[in-house]
Amino acid sequence: MARWCDRLEPVTELVECGGQRHRVTWRAGSLVVEDHDVVAERAMKALGAETPACLRLVKQWRDLSSWATSAELFTQMRRRLGDERIMAPGELGRRHELTLLLTWERAWRTSSYYGSGHERLLADQLERRAVEPLTHHLNQWAARLGCPPAPSVQLKLQRPGQPARATGTIDRYASRIKAGLGVRWVLDVWARGLASIDDGFVLEVVPSPAGLGARALRWETEGDGAARAVVAPARLGRDRQGAWRLSWEAR
Repeated sequence: MARWCDRLEPVTELVECGGQRHRVTWRAGSLVVEDHDVVAERAMKALGAETPACLRLVKQWRDLSSWATSAELFTQMRRRLGDERIMAPGELGRRHELTLLLTWERAWRTSSYYGSGHERLLADQLERRAVEPLTHHLNQWAARLGCPPAPSVQLKLQRPGQPARATGTIDRYASRIKAGLGVRWVLDVWARGLASIDDGFVLEVVPSPAGLGARALRWETEGDGAARAVVAPARLGRDRQGAWRLSWEAR
């Protein structure tokens, strides 16, 4: 089975290192220094040479993953050093955050109580990524139905293994939605740019031999002019320009 990281394109950032700009790449879940012989650099370090900035970045990446196993330690280091010092630069930092989600989820899964520090970290990461596309989706449908854009979005973090869910209504007074999403939504949907496509909000993707399937949220009108949220099967694919498109499957 493909890992979540196998589905994402590699990203490269230039790092100031020894008076030059060197390439550091995230690829298939690993951080790679493109312009160093790592074995030779380690030998030089053993002889007293200074560690190059590229290799310090790799160590920092590993240290942060270790700190992240303790929500308290991670929070302390983040507060003390700031995101700019503990996170990798640019797009590498965004990939780094996705990697940390798995560390936090594993720790949360084994936690003996629900209100753990890892749960709060995960809920914050989910909110940062899901509220905006959910609000966009809600406003899109409210405009289509001729209702005022007065969205109310309630988001809950689902525990590992729980399916994504959503309920909601749109009427002439307001539009409301309650959604429950988990870490897999961030990794499999948001990270691939699949959250809000055409007139659907993707709750989860379902790989299949025929292509990429999905469970997505749409709205169906009722007799009084209001609409209710419906989770329906859909199909995802790319158009000729490479943009994602969503089509609803017949029920």
